[in-house]
Amino acid sequence: MKKLLHILSPLAALAAVILGSFVTAAFAGEIASAVKEALLRCMNVMIPSLFAVTALSALLTSSPVFSLAARPLRPLSRFVFRLPEELFMIMLISNVSGYPVGTKMLCDLYRSGRVNRRDAAFMLCCCYGAGPAFYASAIGLALFGDVRAGLAVFVSAAGANIICGAFIGIVFRPKITSPRSAPKPCGDILTRSVLSAGRTMFTVCTFIVAFSVPTAVLEASGITGRLCGFFGASENAGVFLRSLGEISCISSLSGSPYGQLPLIAAVCSMGGLCVILQVSALRDKDISLVPFLISRLVCGALSFGICRLIKMHFFPVSLPAVAGQKHIFVEINNFVPSFCLIMMILLLNLKKTLAFSKRV
Repeated sequence: MKKLLHILSPLAALAAVILGSFVTAAFAGEIASAVKEALLRCMNVMIPSLFAVTALSALLTSSPVFSLAARPLRPLSRFVFRLPEELFMIMLISNVSGYPVGTKMLCDLYRSGRVNRRDAAFMLCCCYGAGPAFYASAIGLALFGDVRAGLAVFVSAAGANIICGAFIGIVFRPKITSPRSAPKPCGDILTRSVLSAGRTMFTVCTFIVAFSVPTAVLEASGITGRLCGFFGASENAGVFLRSLGEISCISSLSGSPYGQLPLIAAVCSMGGLCVILQVSALRDKDISLVPFLISRLVCGALSFGICRLIKMHFFPVSLPAVAGQKHIFVEINNFVPSFCLIMMILLLNLKKTLAFSKRV
């Protein structure tokens, strides 16, 4: 069997390369358009919205200020959630900032020796969320013309994560230890935080661009449409299917999908395959991803239930009538500032490399 696999592996790799070359040649226009759109989305949306909070999270986790800032949360975290206040603070920050931020903060603590591999794997389950800005704009205004709909999805997804965090704290009792070494000078911490945020954004944007290629091929070849037609699904079902791959596609829902608000909350809570791959790339390989994957299914179901309760008890009956009045957003061009930011990170990295060469 091993000899057979040894013979077939190169053949399979060669076949995959040939097939990939044929597919990229056949759908070159669609792929180029999708990659261009993904790059613009990274430069205009992802980097401006996530870089600052990513750099700040790296700065917090590598400085003693983080422990001091988390102390006021001790009564709630210790006696209700049974979590250390630092981990409780990371859970709160990750649910209002962006999907990969919580993973980045937990991995920084793991590398510094403040949290062990087991606890980091469990905390990944609840430190995962898009934040209210994404839900209010991409869902509330873009789909329903009402910010409250987006905030309902945010409350549902964050509420599911908080319930998951309470379960983890009560059952598994995560712990946090003192840092292995004394904090480094503030100037060095700031430089390392900026460089770390740059590497994180590079990973996130790389996956967004890479994931746009198979998505474009599936849509251009008609496979997505045929799959929905085979199951007798509507056009919005195809949008939900694409959203399980790339969550930003959720804003393409048509009509007035007010009745599907709980399903939107469930999909947003899971985050999509592209975001899950980002989490997998940003985590340390020692940290298991199995608890996180299981928790996404559980949190998706919890988000569905919470959003259904909110929809039943807190939304007016008139909302479906105005749900079709979608707001038109002005496209903001942040390409030049994002490019300048990338160049600054490259210069900082070059300066750090040259300083190391001089010492050697």
